[in-house]
Amino acid sequence: MAAGRLVFASLVARAAADASPTGSPTCPCVEWAGLQQYIQGGTLMYTPPGSSTSYEYPSNYGNLECKAHDTGLAPHCAGTNPPAWCNKPWCYVSKGNCNFQAYKSVKFPGADAYYSYRTCGQSNEFALWSQSLAEGTTSAPQVTQLLDVVTEYLWSTRDSLEQKYIDMLAGNVSACNYVDFCPCLECYSDPVWPSYDGIDPSTVGAWLRPGSVSLKEQNLLSCLVGLVADVYSSIAAKEGEPDKRVGYMYFADQLSGSYMGWPTLQWCPTNYDPRFRPWYASGSTGPKDVIIVVDVSGSMGAENRYNLAKQATRAVLDTLDWKDYATVILFNHGIAAQYSSNMVAVSDTQRGNMQRWLESQNWQQGSTNFKVALNEAFSTIQRSVAAGTTSMCQKAIIFLTDGEAEFLDSDFRNIQEQSVTYDTVLFTYALGSGADTTVTKRLACENRGIFYNVPDGSDLSSIMSSYYEYFATGQEICQPSFTSYADVAGGGRLWPACLPMYDRSRTDPSLLGVTCMDFNMMEDPANMQSESYWDYFSCKISDITKVCQALDTSECRLQRLRAAVGQDSVCSTTASVPASCPCMDPDCQDDESFIDEKGYFCDTWVGDDCSKAQETWGYSAAGQQAALTRCRRSCGRCQMISPCPSTARCAGTERFADVSCRACRTDKVSGIDIEGRSMVCPGTPRTDDTASPSASSRQIQLGAFAVAAATALLG
Repeated sequence: MAAGRLVFASLVARAAADASPTGSPTCPCVEWAGLQQYIQGGTLMYTPPGSSTSYEYPSNYGNLECKAHDTGLAPHCAGTNPPAWCNKPWCYVSKGNCNFQAYKSVKFPGADAYYSYRTCGQSNEFALWSQSLAEGTTSAPQVTQLLDVVTEYLWSTRDSLEQKYIDMLAGNVSACNYVDFCPCLECYSDPVWPSYDGIDPSTVGAWLRPGSVSLKEQNLLSCLVGLVADVYSSIAAKEGEPDKRVGYMYFADQLSGSYMGWPTLQWCPTNYDPRFRPWYASGSTGPKDVIIVVDVSGSMGAENRYNLAKQATRAVLDTLDWKDYATVILFNHGIAAQYSSNMVAVSDTQRGNMQRWLESQNWQQGSTNFKVALNEAFSTIQRSVAAGTTSMCQKAIIFLTDGEAEFLDSDFRNIQEQSVTYDTVLFTYALGSGADTTVTKRLACENRGIFYNVPDGSDLSSIMSSYYEYFATGQEICQPSFTSYADVAGGGRLWPACLPMYDRSRTDPSLLGVTCMDFNMMEDPANMQSESYWDYFSCKISDITKVCQALDTSECRLQRLRAAVGQDSVCSTTASVPASCPCMDPDCQDDESFIDEKGYFCDTWVGDDCSKAQETWGYSAAGQQAALTRCRRSCGRCQMISPCPSTARCAGTERFADVSCRACRTDKVSGIDIEGRSMVCPGTPRTDDTASPSASSRQIQLGAFAVAAATALLG
């Protein structure tokens, strides 16, 4: 173990050289300007807020280079135990010439001066410290520092890897050397990591999924490992303590499902695909409601289809997380079985219950009726919306059949009207040689979805569980997603924060992969749960993860998504597949502080028609106009621009210390938190930690509206 720590310690020295001494090329260090009012007798003077004592600062303070400019400076950094930020490099930057978030000077608040730690390869712990000091709290610094530092690291990883990936694609890529998980030649046993045959914390390793890509793409992946290693090694050197805690950083790529991470492990999976794990799907999409509707008629006994369908349903459930809501409907000539009358939040426990329920059902009995199954799916959505058991975000019906059934034009119209009412996308799957393709394809095409023609013997699990890629396309996730799950190797419970990365080398940005960092690397969440700030921590990470994401489902983008599946999935055979699609204007954003007249934040309008707020949900004319004006992105009011931006469209990260939990600002919160408890403001007594919250007023109104609409539609 001592040898391993010595090798790992060498990473610290390498980490210091990671950043350019003059900052990132996309955010170079500059000479400060605008501090003249703080010059006294030719000397820069700093006066702490509320103090009458001033301190002399160097004339080159913060200028032109990445340097620990605050080391040894009074009053905060001159003691024997200074804050961590005192010894971290930073510099002043130009806000208009910086691709990172530039922070306004706190020490010199009257100056037009901005600084950045990230351009010097560091997290901005000074901003966290100064915010906590201003709040005068003792518990907030611990939790906000943890949240913001992890977020800063994720953003730094994303910024670095995306740009390096584009640079690599521009050249001729030959195979690169990398450290392999299987076998891990330098791994050794460690009592802190008992579930593995060995670890090597001095390296970042990879498991490249065999047989999934071409030789050229394999070469690309081998070089991508090196890019990931450069970034992760630096972070591990600063934050990792493998002799004390189990915690990981990891990246999975969208192209092949390969896995890269720190530390290197002796790990040889046989049937593992990270793209279909909750952390990956959750990290690349926003919250969603999913109804899985599966044919269990007698014909499903042929070609082992019923087993394939059961496995595929399990795989879809594996892509869902605590922020998502779902249920399963099995149908034949009627409703054969239904897991729950309303959707349920897909916690670890609930997912396990649903998957065990699947095993107890009869999967091959009776005839086929599409209409009764789809109408029950929409009735389930209707009941769930009325009861508040919904993410209040995107909704999808996943419909699988191997048979044929009568479906009239009036039935198509009813489904389309319900799809519009509930903002629901239909994914349809025709399994086997005898399956209807005409009805299922039309259902997908008329309801903004994708049709899949699945021959017998296909990998149905991968095909069906790939539905989430639809929600990962046409949007850019700007904040991390948080989850918690048991380490598959038995190492305890992990608490990762995950952020998607995008391949911006293409005409349309597409999902490159997902990068994650476990909180466990920095703190032991099991110990944190006993602290007074835990409820605050839980509320904050739940808040940010539950924000609905605006989705671009323009016809242009749908055509490209369908064509990527195959010619059978293209809806219009006469129209050509566009070479590229426009994107939403990145400068068109919601006002994140805005709460509408009924108490809702902007993102809850995703999928709803804001122009009908008055007639549908009883908003005043002024309230409707306020939502349209302040919630432009969520209301779909953004201009589309072409070509899409080649750089990140997110202006920067919102610091967790900046705002309080949503449940403290409004009672219109839905669903559960990351621990499966009802969402409440920290410090508020909970009457039932497992129950979903009561339906909110707009949900109830929508439910009442939906009941009337559905009654008319279904006759």
